[in-house]
Amino acid sequence: MPRLVVSSMAAAAMLAAGAAFVAAPARAPVVPNKPTPSGMPGSASEPAGWGLAAAGLALGAHVGLAAAWRARSSTAARAEKEGGKYVETVADQRLFEQVYLQYTSEYLKGPLYWHPDKAQGWLPDYPGTPMIKEGKYTSHVIGNLKAFSSNELAFLSMLFFGVGLYGNLQFNFYDPQWAKVDAGGFFNVSYIVESFLLPISFFMHIACYIQRQNGK
Repeated sequence: MPRLVVSSMAAAAMLAAGAAFVAAPARAPVVPNKPTPSGMPGSASEPAGWGLAAAGLALGAHVGLAAAWRARSSTAARAEKEGGKYVETVADQRLFEQVYLQYTSEYLKGPLYWHPDKAQGWLPDYPGTPMIKEGKYTSHVIGNLKAFSSNELAFLSMLFFGVGLYGNLQFNFYDPQWAKVDAGGFFNVSYIVESFLLPISFFMHIACYIQRQNGK
């Protein structure tokens, strides 16, 4: 309704402007040396004044029409945006169930989720520290030795093997300790400590192999 009223006003204003510019009254003959008052009817400035007024009215009507149309469009768009609430369909609900089920299944397979069923004997997997990955032992299997590289572990393995072998040979063959004890002497404790390094060198060797398999 307001749009119809504004349109009617704009049409009337344009009609008045056309009548003022096109069908202006004819001028009276100009008498030499006789001044014509500008405010009297039939003067030369009368058509121009009416034309300017009609043009201003037409311009104002068009501006009002544009503002009304813009306000109506904004109001309709806002009402459509606020009033059009989302309604979940059966297809949307089914899609949500499928995505949720797939996400949950993949999450349960990951190493960050701990469950007793994922335990592997006496060496279970803890969250974030898988023991076996792609059929190979990871660095988490060797515990604190995972901070060492394979080269360092190889050096320690050979060192412990040499020291442990020396202690065992000295204790049993080159400097027999049982005979010394039988003679009333005492064990050489350094041979005993050195002999313990022989089995430790074996574990160092295994740790070196695991680190090399993991590219470390």
